[in-house]
Amino acid sequence: MAKGQLAVFVRARRDALKMTQVQLANATGWSKSAIEKVEAGSLIPSLEFVGALFDALGISYLYRERIIAALYPGALDRIIGPSPAMPDVDALADLEDLPYPAAYLTLPECDILGTNTAWNDAFPGLEAKSNLLTFLFTDPSAPDLLVEWELVAHMYAYMLRILGPISLPESAITEIVDRCKAHPDFERMYAADYPATNAVLSAIRVADPVTGQIRDLRIKVDKPHVPYSPWVTYRLVPPRDGIG
Repeated sequence: MAKGQLAVFVRARRDALKMTQVQLANATGWSKSAIEKVEAGSLIPSLEFVGALFDALGISYLYRERIIAALYPGALDRIIGPSPAMPDVDALADLEDLPYPAAYLTLPECDILGTNTAWNDAFPGLEAKSNLLTFLFTDPSAPDLLVEWELVAHMYAYMLRILGPISLPESAITEIVDRCKAHPDFERMYAADYPATNAVLSAIRVADPVTGQIRDLRIKVDKPHVPYSPWVTYRLVPPRDGIG
């Protein structure tokens, strides 16, 4: 990964959080000069420094592995071991055992690598080998299925803009963006910062594609580590009795 991509990422994230370089330096425990060098593209930080940047910039553990893999090619495979490119038969069977909608998803590009029956029933057209971002901005059923469609769509568009350049090939980003541009609101959402008050989307309302009945579901995102894998498990879980 080019130093410039890290520089753009750190500057953009810091600006989104309305932090100065001095504040970021204080939060990381490193000098303002070191922050300036990272943002100028003249320094790739050590693992210790990049960990401090992750903490100060509020980068979820879900994305840290992708960024580390881009910053230090081959490091994760050497430390953790090689990862599979796709879920195997056992992983897909585990997903099918879940009684609620669940999928294997890569972030930030939002490729769907596997789904269970409950997911397919809830989101017709969003099956394995499709893309969540493309679905949100090109499938006419998406706003009907997702009550908070604009909030969800903006979150994933912003995620691609901020995290894409640091973890994905430019060609992959361009392909997704070109597809999503078909929607008149995509470019606005892609360019706009995601509101800090909505930084953590923990619940969602989903309308049944047949009856229209709305279900309140809690979003649970897990990162499989045994074995290490490049995808997350995205689960939409009904609230427990007495818990919102």
